[in-house]
Amino acid sequence: MQHLRNKLIAMAVLLVVLVFGLSLIGDLVQERQGLAEQVQHDIARSSSGTQKIMGPIIVATFEDLEREIVSDPKKLKADQSMNSRVYYHQALLPETYDFKSNLETEHRKLGIYKALLYLAKGNISGSFNTPSHWWANKRYKLIDVKLVVAISDVRGIKNGFSATINNKKFELLPGTGSDNFGSGAHIAIDPQWLKQQTTIDFTLAFNLQGMENLQITPVGKQSEIAISANWPHPNFVGNFLPLKPVIDDGGFTATWQITFFSTNLPDIINSCIERGKCTALNNTTLGVSLVDPVNQYLKTERSIKYAELFILLTLFAFMLFEIFKRLSIHPVQYTFVGIAMAVFYLLLLSLSEHIEFNTAYLISSVSCAALLGIYISGVLGKVKHGLIFSGGILMLYLILFGLLAAEDFALLMGSIFVFTVLAAVMIVTRKINWYQLD
Repeated sequence: MQHLRNKLIAMAVLLVVLVFGLSLIGDLVQERQGLAEQVQHDIARSSSGTQKIMGPIIVATFEDLEREIVSDPKKLKADQSMNSRVYYHQALLPETYDFKSNLETEHRKLGIYKALLYLAKGNISGSFNTPSHWWANKRYKLIDVKLVVAISDVRGIKNGFSATINNKKFELLPGTGSDNFGSGAHIAIDPQWLKQQTTIDFTLAFNLQGMENLQITPVGKQSEIAISANWPHPNFVGNFLPLKPVIDDGGFTATWQITFFSTNLPDIINSCIERGKCTALNNTTLGVSLVDPVNQYLKTERSIKYAELFILLTLFAFMLFEIFKRLSIHPVQYTFVGIAMAVFYLLLLSLSEHIEFNTAYLISSVSCAALLGIYISGVLGKVKHGLIFSGGILMLYLILFGLLAAEDFALLMGSIFVFTVLAAVMIVTRKINWYQLD
């Protein structure tokens, strides 16, 4: 019994050391993932980042001429009447808003790391109703009108950015004219020309480069947004989900239909313009994030979460060979088996940075299983035992791969696996008299 107790203590110490080693590998995964994210930021700085589009909307500036009475505090002079100029802004949102865009994706590499970029090609069209009351009030004078479209990263604007209003081409100028809206572009509109228009029909054509994420603010009274891409792994983000998106291996197509009743954007935008409270406006978006399903760092990190269980099962299986074959296996030999199991995760991490994750997983699992099979054949003295042990290791790696692939069912499959293993161990060892093992 003393021999079994010493063996269990040695295994416990070995497990503690291996868990510490696995934690170091986990830290290495985090470090390499951080480097990959830094490369993405570097690529974004040199090209363009995620994109958010708001508009177009019309922003009008009014001048209010008020007479102010100025009194002399010493009462040496009579009260004087002075004119003061007060300016305020008002936003006009389109009656209809139609956004259509197709995203063409590509990977941009920097060293061994890469980032997913897209080029959004499309147009924004719609119409405004000209507000006649802008000219009816004699106290307020309309002095400036801009059609504004906010774009979060204007470096992504490529050739082909043009605008047409009522069949007349207008020049797009840089900037939105408002710190609250951030970067973008605007069109200066003559208030007298605008006064002659009953409705304002607009079309904006754009080629916009971005990274991974595209979000739209549905500014129309009736808004319809259609986005398609040659990327088959979309993640729809924002406050609104699309209507029955179509997703297949060739890409996706998604359509949204939004009204003022669900956004309250007239009040939200005017609150942003007048009081600078733009949080609600920034959060009223919809769009898509282009998810990379083969994130080797995430999958490696998830696989390490099962490492302790898999190493424990391997060492226990090694011990069962010792018990049933009545052999004496040295703790150093247990150590080599445990280290080989831990090195699998380091090998998986390093290979997956250079080749496809599935291929890296196959090479790592087969290599470690073959190494353990050869080693066990020598330790136990029979090739058959090495083949059985190697086959069991491959089965464990196959189960782990299934857990990594089944994202939504990973917990269920893992629970069933643990229960099945526990049941198998209890059944196999139910007749062992642990007191007589020595």
